[in-house]
Amino acid sequence: MSNNKQRLKSSLASLLSDTAVMAELGNSRETLESAKGSPGAESLDLLIEGNGDVLRDGAYTTTEAIILDFGRPALIVQDGKWQTPKSKEIETRLKGAEATLLAAIPKVGRVEILNYRSDYVGTGWMIDEDILITNRHVASLFGQKSGGSFSFRASPSGRLYESRTDFLREYQRNAVAQAAVREIIYIEEDSDLLPDMALVRMDKNAIKLPAPVELAATLPVFDQQIAIIGYPAEDSRNDSFVMNDIFGGVYNVKRLSPGRIMGVRPDGKLLQHDGTTLGGNSGSPVIDLATGKAVGLHFSGSFHLENYAVTSVWLKQRLAEISPVRITVPALAAPTPPAGGPPEATVAAPVPNGGSGYHPDFLGTNGTSVPLPTIPEDQTGLIAPVEGNDDGELKYSHFSIVMRSDRRLPFYTAVNIDGNLLYNFNRGTDKWYYDDRISRDHQIGEDLYVRNNLDRGHLVRRLDPTWGESRKEAKQAEEETFFFTNCSPQHSKLNQKTWLSLEDYILGNAGKEKLQASVFSGPVMDENDRDYRGVQIPEEFWKVVVIVNPLSGKLSATGYVLSQADYLGDLEFVFGEFKTYQVPISQIEGKTGLSFDLEKYDPLARTEARPQREINGPADLIL
Repeated sequence: MSNNKQRLKSSLASLLSDTAVMAELGNSRETLESAKGSPGAESLDLLIEGNGDVLRDGAYTTTEAIILDFGRPALIVQDGKWQTPKSKEIETRLKGAEATLLAAIPKVGRVEILNYRSDYVGTGWMIDEDILITNRHVASLFGQKSGGSFSFRASPSGRLYESRTDFLREYQRNAVAQAAVREIIYIEEDSDLLPDMALVRMDKNAIKLPAPVELAATLPVFDQQIAIIGYPAEDSRNDSFVMNDIFGGVYNVKRLSPGRIMGVRPDGKLLQHDGTTLGGNSGSPVIDLATGKAVGLHFSGSFHLENYAVTSVWLKQRLAEISPVRITVPALAAPTPPAGGPPEATVAAPVPNGGSGYHPDFLGTNGTSVPLPTIPEDQTGLIAPVEGNDDGELKYSHFSIVMRSDRRLPFYTAVNIDGNLLYNFNRGTDKWYYDDRISRDHQIGEDLYVRNNLDRGHLVRRLDPTWGESRKEAKQAEEETFFFTNCSPQHSKLNQKTWLSLEDYILGNAGKEKLQASVFSGPVMDENDRDYRGVQIPEEFWKVVVIVNPLSGKLSATGYVLSQADYLGDLEFVFGEFKTYQVPISQIEGKTGLSFDLEKYDPLARTEARPQREINGPADLIL
């Protein structure tokens, strides 16, 4: 192989020399079948035999991508455990290191900057009792040298950035384990002569911080088995075909990438490995499978081309040399708050741009309108005032919200869904904003959700309003679902239960069948709801779905209630199981005081005397 090819596809070349994995691939008929007929398939046998001379310059072929996915996967981590790899050889290697890897995984977190243009900026891991290490080029995005010490950078708005690390952020898991950066200890100078590293002190009062990862005292050797733990992010600069083949379109969550050491620089300062990484892996630990110790701090890579890490030996040397000046920033250096409350963790986003809100005539059936619910007269005084709108309606793109000022939660949300014009967007990291058209005193902010099992739950589902004549219009609607006005405290397991399945079934059919729907939702606000951190937590949530029956051409309106009231435990520990019921809409009216005037369209009101039906799946629905 030419030197150019060796450099450009060094990770693949390294994999080809992994004889055990390549031998298994040669015997894997199912995997090989998917490569037949693909570009470059004629060289498949030669590649399996380890013949790097057939590697092609330029983009990866389908065959090369299949080999990479098989031999150097980036395995999703869920509940602290990695998914099973396709390769039995890789599975065996990881199984042999199971104890050390299970211990290392929770010590690695995603480095986030609040109110930044990106959801997160890299990876970090505990190196001491309350000290996290990451890359210089990661920490420099929120911190800077200031004289003889270090401080937080100011955002374009003038407010100082705040950073935190989430030691979970797993795929399809809503739980978080977040700790704020309380102090910037040290950021290395930007020089090739110095390691790409930074040290920050974490808030050990927020959560029980993970134990530190031990640094290996000796240099790794060629062919040593390792794994990289981190948060790979999608990068438009890379080969999108190969990225999607390996990552399946899932980015920004914790993954474990097995690999091998490809070499160590003669001066012992840098190592090269062949694990699969992307931009978000900056700051990841390179873990030795045999000992569980970190042999390196990943800092640079080109997707499946070259990956470099600072060796643990160089890190140890440099840590012994520096005597950083430390600066503690009270309350993450936020500006002095106004009297009456602490600083909030999130600043307001711009006022929604051009949203016309919910349309009562959206379904357009023979002149039948589906108006917004009527709030009882004795509660109209609790409607949160909206700047420039006397009726309290907050209008967004394709949906509207009316807030209740004393509970800081919506009386209701209302959204129109057009299955003919739906767009789908991958979910990034949740980032919530205040809507400054109403007072922040009438919105529940970030403080409620720290150090507990509460999630910021969407009331208008994120993908409900993502339709329009253009992708830009749909994207605007998705972004507007992330205002605190559309947020209600829900347990982290809620979206994994029947409620989400119900939404997906009913509302997913809007897209599948090209249907239109109008959906109302909200919390049941009972005066006996328990108080938690100054907020009364709803025990029940409701939803009303209105569609046009495709057979009869008439309206159909169905109501649902999600309840945990009989099981609710201590909020500091765990909620009980949730139960979902289909109920007559009149029952929702009784619980909320709202009036929908939809009883004649409710099939449950006409066909059943029972007050509710427990929903365990689509077969239990009456539409």
